[in-house]
Amino acid sequence: MKLKTVIKNVLLGSVAGLAMVGTAAAADLPVKAKAAEYVKICSTYGAGFYYIPGTDTCLKVGGYVTADTYYTAIDSKVRLNGVNIGENDPDGQSYFLTRVGVQLDARTQTEYGTLRSYFEGRFNAGESYGFGQQIDTGEFSFSDGIRNNAVLKYGYIQFAGFTFGMATSAFDFWAGDGWQGIQPGSYYSDTTLNVIQYTADFGNGFSATIALEDSYGREDEFANFVELSGQQVPDIVANIAYEGTWGAFKVSGAYHQIGDYAPLDTDIVPFYSADDAGWAVLAGVRFDFAETTTLYVEGAYASGAPGYLGLAGTMPVVDAFGNAVSGWYVGGALIHYWTPSVFTGLVGSYTQTDNFAVGYNFNDDDDVDGVLSADFTGYNVGVNVGWVPVKGLTLVLQYDYLSAEYAGTGRTELFTYSNEATQNRVTFSAKRSF
Repeated sequence: MKLKTVIKNVLLGSVAGLAMVGTAAAADLPVKAKAAEYVKICSTYGAGFYYIPGTDTCLKVGGYVTADTYYTAIDSKVRLNGVNIGENDPDGQSYFLTRVGVQLDARTQTEYGTLRSYFEGRFNAGESYGFGQQIDTGEFSFSDGIRNNAVLKYGYIQFAGFTFGMATSAFDFWAGDGWQGIQPGSYYSDTTLNVIQYTADFGNGFSATIALEDSYGREDEFANFVELSGQQVPDIVANIAYEGTWGAFKVSGAYHQIGDYAPLDTDIVPFYSADDAGWAVLAGVRFDFAETTTLYVEGAYASGAPGYLGLAGTMPVVDAFGNAVSGWYVGGALIHYWTPSVFTGLVGSYTQTDNFAVGYNFNDDDDVDGVLSADFTGYNVGVNVGWVPVKGLTLVLQYDYLSAEYAGTGRTELFTYSNEATQNRVTFSAKRSF
């Protein structure tokens, strides 16, 4: 019996030991991991979109870096009765500008169509010298200073035909396409501002837009806070547009409220704004030829709304008698690709204002007997050649010439005067987009 008991105990112990070993081995086996949540490609809106993990929103992340080198030479002359009485011809200056742009495009499909939000922030560093439309405000003026700043270029929401936020004006069309580099050319309408827009799509490429736009985005600071009484009614803008296989066109118009204006702090001649409303119209067309050539032609006219000519701060909203000041411009560009990687461009515009009063004299009876008047004329033309050695990288060499002149008559009409500035500028621009 004792032998049987011993054998039994040995067998039972062996089984128990094997069971324990099996349990320990099972504990060491790898456990199936939870499936990783990979970022999925979203093909609904084109290349570059991905689903934000855990959502049905598609996001595209992009941007660019632009590095410009400039050489600018300016010359200004003052003439009285056609005789040169003063000239300023400083040595040319070289300077650098760099811009980094960050772009985010988020889209979600809804029962009302696509819900989209778009952002572009720009970070600028370097210097600005010479005449032209400024990087941030679009104002045409002379600048010689450092430009280190961050700017919101776009920031808007689009839903069911509506656009809310910082977006391109519904008035603009050509907007300087063909100019290369960070510092643009001059004398055309290209404005990004706060808007509420509604666009109706009629199909077959036709659409129409009605918008309320922030008039502060079209005026310089002086006109907003000193000369005029501020914004009571936003600008009202509308357009009819077409986009097709051959190109595109747009016809647009704008209403711009003119505030109260008293040019003299006196009761002798209590002039106030004779015009309550400014307005502007634009017509532009783009032709696309054989996928290698693009031609833009555009013209605009404005009265009491210089911002729609790209002349905010260059010509006043109203003159010394409170009358709305009028002007116009015509411009465009021709861009041709000789090969898929080599292109040339010719771009420019011309602008002119009507004659407007800038001051006056009084006689002994306190009547105005002499008016100082002026008009503004300007043009800017440029030519460039570009090379795209690899996808996403563009190298451009550009030359442009600019002229800006104020001319008029004195209060006694016994003399004429003019103040003219000219500018020669060479730009080398390197841009990498991703």
